[in-house]
Amino acid sequence: MKQFITIVCILLTMSVSAQNRRPNHSGQFSPAEYAKQQREFFTRNAELTQEEADAFFPIYNELQQKKREINRQIRMTMRQEGGAPLSEEQSLKAIEAKADANIRIAELEKEYLKKFKEVLPASKILKVQNAEEQFNSQILKDIQQSRGHQFQQGPQRPGGPHQTSRVNEKKE
Repeated sequence: MKQFITIVCILLTMSVSAQNRRPNHSGQFSPAEYAKQQREFFTRNAELTQEEADAFFPIYNELQQKKREINRQIRMTMRQEGGAPLSEEQSLKAIEAKADANIRIAELEKEYLKKFKEVLPASKILKVQNAEEQFNSQILKDIQQSRGHQFQQGPQRPGGPHQTSRVNEKKE
């Protein structure tokens, strides 16, 4: 589940959250509309009072901004100028940088959990976390529908998907 959340966050960061935008009715992306819809969704689904929402969202938005910055840095690390493939050494550095970024994000989340507990009871923090997953899932569905297709898989390996299962059968 943690990996799914990480993947969703990365996809959102790359597709939507990096620009903090969500489509409005005209088809354009609006940071203000995205933030408004997110706040309304979290508030409703986590059953936050107006006072709780007013205390929670500045902290939440600060955390999200820090996470976006970490993800922006890792994307820059993983890009190669001119689109050339990364060398093995560059790939290893990128993998290690990504792992370090995931650790920094986890540390930030732990740090901000303490701040959340100062303004919300644990039961509502959990509801907010669940609402965040639901909201992110809906964003992905919206993106897929607006593009008119599902996310496509990468290129197939030689021999197709069955080759891997045969290799694994031989090892057993």
